[in-house]
Amino acid sequence: MPVTAKELAFAATTQAFTRNFRHLLPVPRFLVRGPFMPGQPRPKDTKPKDRIKHWNIVPGDFVRLRGDTKGTIREVHRVNKLSNRVLLKKEVNKEGYTPDARNEGSVSVPYSQCQLLVGRYEYPPEGQSTEAAVKPVFASRLTMSKPYWYAKGGYWIWRRYAVNTTPRLPNFSGSSRISIRIPWPKQNTITKPEPTPYETLADAVNEVTYTPPALPSTLLNPAPRIPTEHEYITSLTKSSKVVVPASAPIELHLVKELSNPHSRAKKQARWQAFEARQKALLETHIRAEYANLGERTRSAARAEATWKWKNQLEEERKAEMKRRWRNRGGEAREARTSQRKARKAAKREQKLRMLVLADAPNQVMPDVAA
Repeated sequence: MPVTAKELAFAATTQAFTRNFRHLLPVPRFLVRGPFMPGQPRPKDTKPKDRIKHWNIVPGDFVRLRGDTKGTIREVHRVNKLSNRVLLKKEVNKEGYTPDARNEGSVSVPYSQCQLLVGRYEYPPEGQSTEAAVKPVFASRLTMSKPYWYAKGGYWIWRRYAVNTTPRLPNFSGSSRISIRIPWPKQNTITKPEPTPYETLADAVNEVTYTPPALPSTLLNPAPRIPTEHEYITSLTKSSKVVVPASAPIELHLVKELSNPHSRAKKQARWQAFEARQKALLETHIRAEYANLGERTRSAARAEATWKWKNQLEEERKAEMKRRWRNRGGEAREARTSQRKARKAAKREQKLRMLVLADAPNQVMPDVAA
């Protein structure tokens, strides 16, 4: 099975261990060629024969770039095993450096350009200096042990060694071979925050709130009958009339209210009941018309029964739509609109009634005929 679109989109990972070797599989060309939306990143990959099977540089390691004259040490943030790229954090080498996982900036460099940091070693003083110098040592050549499957963790693991370093170690000699083991970076432990007043406590989650009813010890005795919904509701108001066993959980009485009404089985059951009711209603109209044939033929009586049946279905549909409209608040909303319009009209009428014109030369009182 080739690499999927999801694996290609999330190829840059922060996992330090190799759980599988799916990154060696070919990538379908249509996933790389596109088309892509504006602003969508274009995924890149290398040929399967050029990909690295066992990665010795993983997130959490510290590396430097080959040819970097400043000797800047950066932390590996992510690795992309499909494109042989390493994403480094934009951080400089400082004393007391603390990795910051929230740093968004990253630099993408090829895997072959990275030199893994082996450690810091003390070198003898150089020149006229009397103090020893502590220098970072990088691996210029790496080797590894035979990988094995770690079943408990679910990943492949091996040991990595530096067989050549830059600069040379203080005790280096050409006749002896060095093999410095480089430990894997430690994974940051996930700290659980303290629960706030808006969160559920662990004691409340682990509390046992459901106990199934006790079953008979032998097959000779019948199993206890679960009370119906009507019996349970009646027992809340009339405890003397209906007695519900206290050992039965409340969930058994409210199974209809607590169950999902949108399941496929319940939708199918409601549809089948709807179809059966319509068919039974048509048969009722046909029998009623057959009982009073008069001078009509059976086909004419059946046609009239079908017409009455369709009219009744249409009236029921309109009544159901009006009921849903009323339940959605349409009737109350229409009443509020009518009241608002009535208040607005009353205010306008009152404003016209209380209107008083100011005295001016163009205001003439009409003569009233005697």
